[in-house]
Amino acid sequence: MLNKILMSGRITTELAVTTKDDIKYCKFGIDVEHPKNKGDDIVDKDSFTCLAFGENASTVSFLYSKGGHITFVGSLRNAPDNTVVIIVEELHFSNKFAVKADVDSNRLF
Repeated sequence: MLNKILMSGRITTELAVTTKDDIKYCKFGIDVEHPKNKGDDIVDKDSFTCLAFGENASTVSFLYSKGGHITFVGSLRNAPDNTVVIIVEELHFSNKFAVKADVDSNRLF
């Protein structure tokens, strides 16, 4: 069976890494706009809850912020409250994001 989804949207929540039972995760929301129809001034959007674990959680909270644009590949999972959560599996970067650098050690993050 195949369970893959590609999402691209705006982050709607503040990002922070949380650790529970030695598992790092970052829970965040995104809004994904519908394609704009010709002649329409208003664009509809859908909201989703996403979870990134481990290094993906650290990367999301370090490189992104509320209002920023994110693109990733993930999978759909049922949450305990019968809602759907998207699990972030791969982050995809465009050429327009800023790279943070540690000038003392010459390392890029």
